[in-house]
Amino acid sequence: MENYNQPSPERIELLKRLEEVVGTVTPYLWAACQICDLSALEQLLGHPSFFYEGLNYTTRQMVRYWSSSLGVQSQPSTPKTSTPKTPTPQKSTASNLDLTPSMLPPPSKRQKTLDSPTPLPRDLNIKKRAEERDNFSCVLTGIDTIQVAHIYPHYAMKYSEDRNGLRHKFWDQLKAFWSEEKVTAWEAKLFPQGIYEKGSEEVYNLISLAPTVHEIWGQGLFALKPISMSEDQKTLKVQFFWQERQKGPLPRMSLTTTPISTEGLQQTTGAHGGHTWLFDKNGKKIQSGDCFTLQTDNPIQKPLPNFELLELQWFLHRIRGMAGAAEVEWDHWLDTDSNSDNAIEEVPGLGFDNDVEDFSLLSDEPLPSPAKSSNLPLHPKHVTTEVEGDGDREGGRDLVM
Repeated sequence: MENYNQPSPERIELLKRLEEVVGTVTPYLWAACQICDLSALEQLLGHPSFFYEGLNYTTRQMVRYWSSSLGVQSQPSTPKTSTPKTPTPQKSTASNLDLTPSMLPPPSKRQKTLDSPTPLPRDLNIKKRAEERDNFSCVLTGIDTIQVAHIYPHYAMKYSEDRNGLRHKFWDQLKAFWSEEKVTAWEAKLFPQGIYEKGSEEVYNLISLAPTVHEIWGQGLFALKPISMSEDQKTLKVQFFWQERQKGPLPRMSLTTTPISTEGLQQTTGAHGGHTWLFDKNGKKIQSGDCFTLQTDNPIQKPLPNFELLELQWFLHRIRGMAGAAEVEWDHWLDTDSNSDNAIEEVPGLGFDNDVEDFSLLSDEPLPSPAKSSNLPLHPKHVTTEVEGDGDREGGRDLVM
C-alpha cells in the first residue's frame, strides 16, 4: 500500500498526532513524512513546536540539493550500431529547477573545495563497463540510445568539502527521516574515505537510461524500488512506480492530506500539464508496480546498481515527485557551463514532430519530423502529440517512449 504512496493506518495515526503539534507544513515536509521511517515520525513527536519551522526549511533544502543535479548528469552514448558523431555543443535546458543562491551548490568550476582544487575525474572506463553491463540499452525501454546516469549525482561527490558545506548539511538532514544506520550505509557506498573527502566513482552508481527516460526520472516522475539481489550478485530485481504530483499545492498543507495513489497508474502528469508514459522493450505500457530484472555476467568488474543507493533514490525521488509541483518556477534554473554535469550533446536517431515544441533537453535545434523525412522512420517508442498547455510554454505535449 505504501509503495503506491498510500499511508498505512500506523502512519496515519502518527501524522494525526504530529499535526496537533506542528499544524500545517510545507509540501516538502508533508511529502517526507508520507514515506519516512515510522520511527522517525515517533521521534519528531518529542520536539517542541518551534522546531518544525526549521525542519520545514531544511527539508526543502534537502530536496533541492538532491534535485539540483538530476537533469542530465552524463553525456549520451550513441547506439552500438551507429557511426560515432562529433558532439555538437548545445545549450542545456535541463531540469525543473530555479534555485536561490543559498540553496544552489556552486557550479563545478566555482565549487569551493577543502584541500584540493582538482575534482573527482569522470572515469570513461567505468562508464564503458556500465554500458556493457546494460547491453548498451535502456534498462527500462530497451532503446539503444542511452545516457549513463548517476544514481547519486556526480557533482555532489566530486570535491572535498568541510563540515559547513552543503553536502554535509544534506547528509545530516537525511537523519531526520531515516535511521542513522540506514544513512550510514548509503554514505559508505559513496564516500569510503569519509564524508570530507571526494566520493568514489563506481560502476554500481551508474544505470543506463534512454535520454528522455533519464530526464523524466530526474524530474521525479518515476522512482525505482530495489526488491532483491541474487546471492551471486548477478541479478537485481527493481520495481517501477510512477509518481503523481499533488494537485493544487499550497504553501502550507495538512500532514494528513492523503497523497494521490499511483496504483495501476500507466502515465503521469508532467510539470506543465502534459502526460508522460513509457513502453517496455516488449512494447507493453509500463505501469506502477511493474518489475524489471537487471543482470550482469561479471559482478566484480561490472557490478549491478547498488541496492542501498537505489533505496536512497527510491525515497528522495518520491519526495521530489509528490511535492515537485509546489515550485514549477524551478524550470528557469540553468547551469550553462558546457563542462558541467548538465552539459549534453545532440542525441541522434530520435524523431520528434517539428509542429510540437522540440524536446530541447535533447537538442538545441528541432529534430526532423519523422513524417517529413523518408530516411528517419518513426520509432514506435518515440511519439509526441500536441496537447493543451498551461500557458507557461508554447504548448504541452504527451510524450510516449
